Amino acid sequence: MKKKTLVLIVIALFSAFNHVQATDIEARTGIMGGDVWGLHAGAYINFPQSALFSIQTGVLLHTANRSAIGNSNTWDIDFNIPVYASFHIPLKEKANLRLNGGAYFGTGSEVQVGATAEVGVEMKRVFVGVNCFQNCINEQEFLFGISVGYKFKL
Repeated sequence: MKKKTLVLIVIALFSAFNHVQATDIEARTGIMGGDVWGLHAGAYINFPQSALFSIQTGVLLHTANRSAIGNSNTWDIDFNIPVYASFHIPLKEKANLRLNGGAYFGTGSEVQVGATAEVGVEMKRVFVGVNCFQNCINEQEFLFGISVGYKFKL
């Protein structure tokens, strides 16, 4: 029974990805901070819905966490998983202004759930932007980041 369920899930995933057009993966790196500054890296996957709108999600690993306060030897790695509604506003033939907004789930000193926003410029396959993550529960941590990314077409 479990094997049949697993086979059906795999078939459903493959057929879902076959119907998605122009999906891409965007590798990211940059700096992020709030109470403490650190590095971040991750990858996002983009699911276009039209030429001007897409759904984007991914994983962003970062070292900007509260456990590093007062302990310079700590390199704890936390992660954020955002889900964005992404709007692409054409500026030139190969350049877009990208406005993203949505929610995220993350780890830190405690579980985080909150709002996230991002604005940036996309030129051909390169993205440069700023983002923020506002934890809406627990300690209400705010993180601000500057990112550089590169898109790989699938």
